[in-house]
Amino acid sequence: MGQTASHALVAAADLQPPLAMGVSGLETELGETVQHIKMLGSTRFMKTILCKHPKEGQLVLHVFMRPVSMPFDVTQQIQVLRTQYTKLDGAQRLLSHTQVISDDRAVYILRQHMHNNLYDRVSTRPFLSVNEKRWIACQILMALREAHERGVCHGDIKSENIVMTSWNLIFVADLAPFKPTFLPVDDPAEFNFYFDSASRQYCCIAPERFYDPGSSIAQVLTASGINGSYDDPRLALQPSMDIFSAGCVIAELFLDGNPLFSLSRLLQYRKGTVTAAALVADIPDKQIAALVGHMIQLDPTERLSAAEYLEQWASIFPNAPLAAYMDQASPDVRMRALYDEMDEVDDDVCEITASIACANVRNCSLPSSRCMGIKVLMRCSRGAMRGDPDLILPYLVALASDESPRVRAEAIIAIRDLLQDLQLLTPINSNIFGDYIAPHLQYFAGDASVGVRCMVASVLGDLADTAYFLTNGHSAYEALSNQMRAIVGKLSFDEAEVKHVLLCAFPQLYERGIQSLSHIITYLNDRDCWFLRAAFFDVVFAASAQISRHASREYIVPLINLNDQEVFVVISALRALLRLVPQMSPAMLWDKLVEVQRFSKQPLKHGAHEFTEFVLANARLPMPAQTARLALEISRSTADSEEEIMQMMASNEAPLASAQTVQLREIGAALKTVFLTPIKDPWVSATEPRVGTKSTTPEPTSDKWQGVAEEGDRAIKAFLRKKALELELPQAPRRRRFEGWRPQGTLVAELSEHNDAVTCAVATGSSLFVTGSDDGSIRLFDGTVFRKSAVCRSRALHVLGGRIVSMVYHPVLDCVVCSSDNGSISVLRPRADELVELAKRTMVPGEYAVALGFAKDERGVSVMACTSRSRVEFMGVADLMPQDVVELDPSLGRPTCMASDGSTLAVVATAKGWLQLLDTRFRITLKKYRHLMSHPITALNMYTASSILASTASGDVSLLDLRESKWPLCVSSRSMQELKSNEVNRKLRINAMALAPHMHYVITASNDGMLRYWNLDQLSQSFVINSSETVPPYSSYELDNTVYYCENVNVPRSPGSSRNQIGARLANDVARAQATNNSRPGGPVTSVCILGSPSVMLVVGLQSGAIRVLL
Repeated sequence: MGQTASHALVAAADLQPPLAMGVSGLETELGETVQHIKMLGSTRFMKTILCKHPKEGQLVLHVFMRPVSMPFDVTQQIQVLRTQYTKLDGAQRLLSHTQVISDDRAVYILRQHMHNNLYDRVSTRPFLSVNEKRWIACQILMALREAHERGVCHGDIKSENIVMTSWNLIFVADLAPFKPTFLPVDDPAEFNFYFDSASRQYCCIAPERFYDPGSSIAQVLTASGINGSYDDPRLALQPSMDIFSAGCVIAELFLDGNPLFSLSRLLQYRKGTVTAAALVADIPDKQIAALVGHMIQLDPTERLSAAEYLEQWASIFPNAPLAAYMDQASPDVRMRALYDEMDEVDDDVCEITASIACANVRNCSLPSSRCMGIKVLMRCSRGAMRGDPDLILPYLVALASDESPRVRAEAIIAIRDLLQDLQLLTPINSNIFGDYIAPHLQYFAGDASVGVRCMVASVLGDLADTAYFLTNGHSAYEALSNQMRAIVGKLSFDEAEVKHVLLCAFPQLYERGIQSLSHIITYLNDRDCWFLRAAFFDVVFAASAQISRHASREYIVPLINLNDQEVFVVISALRALLRLVPQMSPAMLWDKLVEVQRFSKQPLKHGAHEFTEFVLANARLPMPAQTARLALEISRSTADSEEEIMQMMASNEAPLASAQTVQLREIGAALKTVFLTPIKDPWVSATEPRVGTKSTTPEPTSDKWQGVAEEGDRAIKAFLRKKALELELPQAPRRRRFEGWRPQGTLVAELSEHNDAVTCAVATGSSLFVTGSDDGSIRLFDGTVFRKSAVCRSRALHVLGGRIVSMVYHPVLDCVVCSSDNGSISVLRPRADELVELAKRTMVPGEYAVALGFAKDERGVSVMACTSRSRVEFMGVADLMPQDVVELDPSLGRPTCMASDGSTLAVVATAKGWLQLLDTRFRITLKKYRHLMSHPITALNMYTASSILASTASGDVSLLDLRESKWPLCVSSRSMQELKSNEVNRKLRINAMALAPHMHYVITASNDGMLRYWNLDQLSQSFVINSSETVPPYSSYELDNTVYYCENVNVPRSPGSSRNQIGARLANDVARAQATNNSRPGGPVTSVCILGSPSVMLVVGLQSGAIRVLL
């Protein structure tokens, strides 16, 4: 303590009495009883004790025992500590002492206790990743910058003094201004006494702090009296000394705990016998090696300051999420911040984000926050952490035992998804399924909630497939399969809902030898659950290729009952029969064909397609006449089917009697005449001739069907030619319907069928609209029913699984293409009461389509899928078979959205604010643009043929001229002050945009729950739809040939008319939910579209899963 007294203290330390284990001497000063917990460290210089204060919690107590063999005044050192505490008040990255107490025996220094330090964390599983290490190195430099800017130097930086939270947020602790600045080079006793507290024989002291006998420093120390060094600036600590020590700690971090210097090696380095380049050569990260090499230079004047290192090496440090620095926030608030930033998480910060989520998810008080944490963890697992379950899996298993059934169900699904992403098992995880997953599944199968048990049943098949793939079906899988059979047997006696879900997993479980056919046959005994019987036949339909011929004939076909009273059971039975036709004997087929004759008296309206397909599959066999006649009546609208039936009847070996001969005219059948010539543009005026009529002058026609009519892929042409015979083109809303339309914000209907955020909404050319959700479902709604009731149900449901991320509609082909983050892409055709799946494809594991669009060339219409691996893949619209791939530049950021004109051009946007222009005819990248504010782009829409609208995560909508590469206009929901300073306000993030065809206004949906109407022709006509203000105040200015138009949120707004009272109530609900810490979910608006029929309406999807329809 002091320079000249250091040698005397070393000698006097051997005469010190042992420290009493109690800390009762502090009770008088602290006013409370301090409980001794354990000894953390004991050296001759200072003792370290972990104790507990009744109000402050756990504290670290450093005790310096006064020497008994010599008088020693500590007044000056205590004053230095208190002055330092004042300077560090409010510091974010420095954990200073909170109190200094002195009595006649000792000096006591107290600070807050942190459970972990960097030295222990480096050797603790799961080991730190490269990005996590870089983030810790960045935080160390940030702490030094903060200390040096306040005029404070640490003096003893080492890995034991870098304390950490459970999510790797670091604090620099135990500042040591009382330790000597300079040490004799010829006497290691003082170094061991003051700095080698752990006896690890390593050294992080700057070489200039060692002095030789007779040097100028030695003379100054000799001239100074005891405790006189604090007043001499020549003996003060310098920031460059801390920089050297920090470089040693960063090197130790990247060398997995191996120190850079021992004392002897440092002294060799001081003499110049060892170079810095040789010392850092073992650091695997070459950029960090260059940084450390610069920080440990011998000449202190060549070292930079901490601020300069952060600036010059900024490119190597990851941009951690905001929640990483919220050390004072509650776990729920921190988790909400992580969830809001989830879309911006890239590979550089996956591990950092996952560490924060793991550390906070179990401590969240709200179940919704814990569910958000699960989604954040799964987002991270699909990035750089793919294939590494060590960090995330234990937390998901723990959450599967949560008190909330919703959290338990989410965790079980997440466990399934995480394990499916594994490509191989490391030796340490070779028995993860048998020793870890299966025992927990047995416990989860006995859950008190039926919904959770259904989730367990739903994941068994996927887990069996994953385990078989990863273990190659070896002995480890045999042990697992025995445990899985026990789980299946337990669930087979559960409630009907659980058995229904278990049936869906039967094809996978049957293929892996876990469930037998006899298990599911018993489900037919439950006569009260028709859906269980229907599911049985659906399973037979799906697993027909795996069921042997003997099993089909002896067990399945005799159980197919076409006389069931429930029509859906009969439909499922017909589908199963159709699949089992190749395995049935002629006698069995005749019996079933006779059995379906009852449908002539009891028409099977909803099973017409299944019945016809079953009859056509047996067209070459003799069949009852009534059966053939009924099939013809049902299929009279499909020309190909009629011809096949006629040929079948003509070639029957059992000829029909004349009275039984079926004539087309008798049943009113007539062929349809359909023109496959190019279809006209639906936006042409009503005075122009319609398709199929003659015209005296050549009419300009659209090329929407040109790819079908011209020469191209024969398979696609055949498919579309057949579908054209039954295609009823929807009437596109006329342009005048949208002209002059201004949304009123009046609530028409509210739909609550989705269980999670509504991520996509598209309107078809008719009154139908389709929505997709994070719950993996796609629903079809009819807008005409809103005239009768404000509450209605969806017309059809299609489950794609995963999280629906993109959806587009083609008005001419009348199909919706949608994608999920599980890699599935599906083409659906909306009908009045169903969503017909035309094609489906699953992408390679680990890749999914983040955005979809359409393109057209000489081959016809193609689907474009912009994937999570920075690729744009072109697929045929008929079968989704791959055609071409365009590789994007991954350095521009993760793709977030895409827009296309449906013909020749497409634009892809990224999370780093870049846009890339593609020529879809030649499948090449043409040009790239940078957003004028470099913010993450969240949505794109084509505005004109040569311009595009781009919305950002900060609440802006910008217009880009693709030809001129200019940004002529930017409208923003931020204030002018925020806009000019380019501040990012995540609460204003725009999640979706909606444009009416050929109109000059756009509707935006954002995180603050607001719907904004932007009139790009007359900006003064813009307003907030669901707000009580009729015309909010706006401000504008021009900079660099760009007009900025923004909301002036700082100006008081006068209350408007009652026109928007219902919309204002929606906004007030959102504000109230945010004010109560989001206790009421569903505030942010996540999707929006404009429905043109029967009236122009807004379809609004919320994060809560609700859908609201507004006029």
